[in-house]
Amino acid sequence: MRAVTRERLEGLTTLHRLTSAEQREAAWRQGIATLARAVVDERRPVPLEGLDPDALLRSLEVAIEGGLVENLDWLSGPAAAAALYEVAAALPSSPVKRQLGRMVLQRLREGDAATFVSVATQLALGSQRALSGRSIRARVGLALSLPIGTVNTVDALALALISRKDSSRDWLRAPARGSLPSRRLAARLLERAAREAARRAAEGDDTGVRVFCTESVREAWDRLLADRETLVWRHVASARGLLAASMPTFREEMQRHLDPEFTATEWRRAAASLASSIAVEPDAGLQACRELLDSVVFEQDHGIAAAMIAGLPRAAESHPLVVESLLEQLMRVGGLDTAEALVELRRERIRPGFAEEAAKKAEAHLRKAIAQGSSEDVGRTALMKALAGELNGARTRSEPALRDMISDALETFANEGAYEAAREVQPILEAAARKAKLLERSVASDPETNVPAFLALRELDSALFETSSLNDLLLVGEDDDAQNAHDERLGVLFQQVTNWLVIREGDPLLEGSHVPQLTTRLRQLRVMLHLVDADGPHVDPRKELVRQRRLVTQRVLLNRVRHDPESSLRRTLCAATARTCDALVREEIADVSDVVIAAAGHVCHLDDLKTMAEASMVPEIKSALRAYAKLQRATRTAQRDGHGLVAAADALKALGNELPVARSARIEAFRQALSFLARGLRSVGASSSLSEVAERSSGTPLATLERGVASLAQLVSGSRRRLGASLGDASPASAAAIWAMGLEVERALRTSVSEIDRASNRAINAVERDLPGAFAELTRALLEHLCALPLDGPRRAPSLAPLEIDVDAPLPAWAPPSRIVGGFYLVRTVGTGAVGSVFVARRVEERQDESAPLFALKVPDYSAAAARTLSEDEFLRLFREEAGALLALPEHPNIARFVTFDAGARPKPILVMELVEGPSLERMLEMGDLSLGRAKELLLGVGAGLDAMHQVGVAHLDLKPSNIIVCNAHAITGVGQPPQPVLVDFGLAGRHLRPGCGTANYGAPEIWGVGDASQAIPADVYAFGSLIFEAYTGKTLFDGNGEAEMITQHITHDGDPEAVRALLDRPETQDLGALIAHCLRRDPRDRITMRQACQFLANLSVGVENQQWPVRIAS
Repeated sequence: MRAVTRERLEGLTTLHRLTSAEQREAAWRQGIATLARAVVDERRPVPLEGLDPDALLRSLEVAIEGGLVENLDWLSGPAAAAALYEVAAALPSSPVKRQLGRMVLQRLREGDAATFVSVATQLALGSQRALSGRSIRARVGLALSLPIGTVNTVDALALALISRKDSSRDWLRAPARGSLPSRRLAARLLERAAREAARRAAEGDDTGVRVFCTESVREAWDRLLADRETLVWRHVASARGLLAASMPTFREEMQRHLDPEFTATEWRRAAASLASSIAVEPDAGLQACRELLDSVVFEQDHGIAAAMIAGLPRAAESHPLVVESLLEQLMRVGGLDTAEALVELRRERIRPGFAEEAAKKAEAHLRKAIAQGSSEDVGRTALMKALAGELNGARTRSEPALRDMISDALETFANEGAYEAAREVQPILEAAARKAKLLERSVASDPETNVPAFLALRELDSALFETSSLNDLLLVGEDDDAQNAHDERLGVLFQQVTNWLVIREGDPLLEGSHVPQLTTRLRQLRVMLHLVDADGPHVDPRKELVRQRRLVTQRVLLNRVRHDPESSLRRTLCAATARTCDALVREEIADVSDVVIAAAGHVCHLDDLKTMAEASMVPEIKSALRAYAKLQRATRTAQRDGHGLVAAADALKALGNELPVARSARIEAFRQALSFLARGLRSVGASSSLSEVAERSSGTPLATLERGVASLAQLVSGSRRRLGASLGDASPASAAAIWAMGLEVERALRTSVSEIDRASNRAINAVERDLPGAFAELTRALLEHLCALPLDGPRRAPSLAPLEIDVDAPLPAWAPPSRIVGGFYLVRTVGTGAVGSVFVARRVEERQDESAPLFALKVPDYSAAAARTLSEDEFLRLFREEAGALLALPEHPNIARFVTFDAGARPKPILVMELVEGPSLERMLEMGDLSLGRAKELLLGVGAGLDAMHQVGVAHLDLKPSNIIVCNAHAITGVGQPPQPVLVDFGLAGRHLRPGCGTANYGAPEIWGVGDASQAIPADVYAFGSLIFEAYTGKTLFDGNGEAEMITQHITHDGDPEAVRALLDRPETQDLGALIAHCLRRDPRDRITMRQACQFLANLSVGVENQQWPVRIAS
């Protein structure tokens, strides 16, 4: 027989040698018919392998010329298409091959479902590029949605699509993470592929079964089986049952999950698998189902009956009588959900009269329940009446149901073709629009309009949101190459239903456990869940409108979660909220961090967070919400002694670790903010006294906490704006409030007197405004803990709370992994760990020696001011040129000792100075830790250092309070060594002005491009005048909203800005004002020298007679 088949196939290579047209036609028809049977019926791969391709090409040229290729109507559509594909695949590259390829693609697009599936299966095993278009993918979706038995070869297509790694990614793994329709399509794909694998296994071929053992398929399998939607998991559960006879692990899993120790989630999926196994083991499967219905597990969960029906479609096709006997038993023990599941099963159009007895029993139960039940819940009554009518099968409607219309269109696709099916879409859309109008005409308090609306919503859900069939029917009528291939008609319906649901479900429930019209309210929330899970750019090309739809729905649902009392709607409400968050992340409208922030601000109960985590279909959201729930639990159980706070801080850090890695810049920023906040919280929470708090920080006591709160508050503000929340104009104030509290902690340690409680209250209020949920609760608990700490006390045992000083702050990105720059080892950044340009360093050879001297290492800071006029390369060149002037710096007690300058260091040049320890003058001003006498002494020291620099022709060019370190700052006047100010940070010092010099609060006009910039030293005098004003008054000379406004104030006066005039107008401060005015003249040549300023300052009488600091200025 095989020899005869081969001979007939070889006849396709001899057409060019035959002399008569009749002989050629006979050989052609015989060869093509044999080829079609080999491919379609016998499923033989590459049947033309081994034939002479050149002879086949010459024969095909003759066949085309004789019209034989065009006339294949004598074969069925699938057979003709399959044969043409094999012939084209066997030909060498040529115009004939391309012509046949076009003919195959034409049949792929225009043929009926069987023809499409036949060619698509061959393409899936060969070149898959032809299956990548939107309309082709829609045809695959329709083929997988066809009723049972319509086109059996779909099973082979499904197995082919999941067998190859590349196609499995596109058709299975990616959809398994997508919207509800795409997840349902992926689940159907697994079910159909399992059916084909089971068929092959029954014939002794286990290659199909092995596909389900691959990592890529099992990943999608596990995800879809765990899906929260019955519409999805039912198909995977069915696939498990079909494969149980061939894969013992599946059989064992099913049996194990029916143990009473598991939950309804596992029981129902196992029940669906048992029902499905009837398709391959009818007697054993039926017996197992009956035993389950008599078990303790069924007594605990009657929903198993409906789940069992969900697994029956494949079994009903092969063993309808067995299934019908089981259905009759299920109707006796099941409830309303069982009747609804039976209606869905009968929609598969298995065969005429299928399950009529079961349907009659279910209908009788429903009508009895209607007669005996209460009429209060009109939705429940309407649902039972609708189900009874559907089970009866009588056509009582004025028009067919939407699902029936879609089923008819699918049948048209099966029998005629995709284009013919697409022509039936418009009547379906018009009918759907009429259903949507019923929604808009309904009145919430009017049962007469609510019942039609309820039934219309049920139909719309079933036809539009639970399945992609209508959208697929729209797409198959399009040309993938057309520019205007997007259709908005379905999007309009989605918008209408969204608007109606948002209005109906927008207001929170009133207090009380009773929910009026529970069935209606549950249905509306369930439809909202399906709608947000099904919506997207694939439905509506108007991306901005879809985005707004998403955001409005999320805000409404989050508001409900926040304000609704406990009720029967709670779990469905939380699930709908989670699916909205899924959609926002899936479509890149929001990040996972935005979801966590939104949940923190609205979801207060742990059970709600758990429900949202369970309902989410995005693994990253699921894990993040679970981590946030742990944080919330740890926060609420934290104890005031600090141990609980440390555990909560660790939970905060764990939340950051659960966020997806390298997904977006905002997520990385959120993770970093959580890390800093956790570090700051842990440091304070582990402390038993304010002194220990200070010891645990390398900077100010609450510096790390302040940075973490600042970063998080900024991200929260941005997230709220991105998700459409209404915000006021006020910027986040929590970081500033914590900074002020840090000042009070420091003041308490120095003077034992502070207003820490008042500062704490302000900080708590600010934190609760800026941060959501557990982030604010935990920070509040920590601040309250801080207020309760004594000044000093015993330290904790290291094993319980190890001392963690903030010395491992991140280095900038340019720092080499070795931390070695120009012969020095970078120990840490200076201050709070910000990625700045000043570092504490040791010599490389002494980096392991903790007692070795430390230095201050400076790299040039390419600031925004420098960027105005210079490139970074130009800036670094000027830095190298000017830094050489530092070799001339004299030894002086008020100047940090110069160590070295390395212009050739890589990756950046470095300037190394003596490391001066002590608070900065900026910190002393913030603390109010000055008197007029002390201010004068410090200014004289600063002036002396500047004068010494000016004598050698070098200007500092960045004089400001933060660049003045006060050694021995807390010395008592007249006892021991007096406080000594030391100038530091000479990164901008030099003999010439250049872009980037100065700071907005202290910069002379010439720095900003106004006036004579030929000399650098007068700019220091100007900055010194600004510094004198600040040191005496406690305020900066100018206070503007931003740098530009402050610069404007610097260049628009000539020594007497308003604040200085206020000093000049008062006799007791007139000399002080005059000194400052002499320093602030607009023209550098009109300013006094630094030595003259020091002499003038030394003779000032302000403060001699115990005048209080600061000097008050009349407003």
